[in-house]
Amino acid sequence: MRGTDVTNMKRAYRTSVEGEFPQELRINLQKELDLRYGENPNQPGALYRFQETSLAVLTDIRLAKSGKGGLSATNLMDVCRALGILKFFPKPAVAVMKHASPSGFATQHGGSSLAQIYQLARDVDARSAFGSVVVTNRPVDKATAQAIMSSFVEAVAAPDFEEGAMEIFGRKKDIRAILFSNLDKLPKFKGDDVTGWYDLKVLPTGRLVVQAPYLSSIRGPRDLICDPLVRTDQESYVVQRDPTPTELVDLLTAWYVNIGVSSNSVVFVKDGVTVGIGSGQRERVGAVEEAISRSYQKALDRKRVAQKAESFSWAPADMSWEQMKAELKAKPLEGSAMSSDGFFPFRDSIDTAAREGVTAIVQPGGSRRDHEIIQAVNEHKMAMAFTLERCFAH
Repeated sequence: MRGTDVTNMKRAYRTSVEGEFPQELRINLQKELDLRYGENPNQPGALYRFQETSLAVLTDIRLAKSGKGGLSATNLMDVCRALGILKFFPKPAVAVMKHASPSGFATQHGGSSLAQIYQLARDVDARSAFGSVVVTNRPVDKATAQAIMSSFVEAVAAPDFEEGAMEIFGRKKDIRAILFSNLDKLPKFKGDDVTGWYDLKVLPTGRLVVQAPYLSSIRGPRDLICDPLVRTDQESYVVQRDPTPTELVDLLTAWYVNIGVSSNSVVFVKDGVTVGIGSGQRERVGAVEEAISRSYQKALDRKRVAQKAESFSWAPADMSWEQMKAELKAKPLEGSAMSSDGFFPFRDSIDTAAREGVTAIVQPGGSRRDHEIIQAVNEHKMAMAFTLERCFAH
């Protein structure tokens, strides 16, 4: 029978995983610089680095052009969260960051230039891109610098700035230009060396949660389980349709972007560009609904900008999907791939996405109702891949 049996995946959420953590943990930190402030202006902040790992020296994040008195904690969080996404992409890519989540992401599709890639990422959500931090995995050239300067950006980070780019950024006093190095050497896959590096979550009770850094097991298309099979006492259920080559690329892109989005989250991608992001939701279908609603609103924004009508205004927040659909005469998510950072507890997310024309899904698996999810996917003639790993980011 066709299918890779993933029935026991749900046990992963009920199984304790013990790490090699000492009873007393001493972490040596070295101060690198004082920040303009922490997350808010009434919170002083400083930047420290782990001494037991070469990672901080390797990445060497530094200012090439200052402004507004230097970097704040939120600037650094945006840059570093973006690097956690961009490290997965060998092709040119751009992440437009707001509040430690991407408002838009795009990677090269065909022969698009870095400036074009930036514009695609920005225009995913042009309103949210106002006051953003732009991070690229390629040196910024003059054309890209000009594109970035066409709207209000707080900071831009890149591995380098080509001749003439810094002159363009110099026209604006407050924009900060940030350099980083060795993006390709950042740990990202299981087995990569993370010696001396801990992921620390500070609790407001004088405590820390210490965990291993997140490393993905999904190195490429072959690591996706595209024929997941789930057995119940009565029957076996298997996804019937394989993803197309184009869907596979978009599924991987959506999954890697999803790693850098605050949970609960879903990410929709088409042709290497995010077309909808739902994040920070308390329910899975709520994240799907948020992404769909925003995809309509942002598509309508793009249409109105393109028309340059004298009566131009952003799409009002109180417009319903049906009203926006009538004005757009299209479904923004038609033909897209959806990633979910956690499993689907019910089939409602699948049915909702299918109505919007989504054709492929990637998710961890492990729900008690995985068989119902597979049924829904097959009914809608969608493809679905399992990763067998969750990528929550709190």
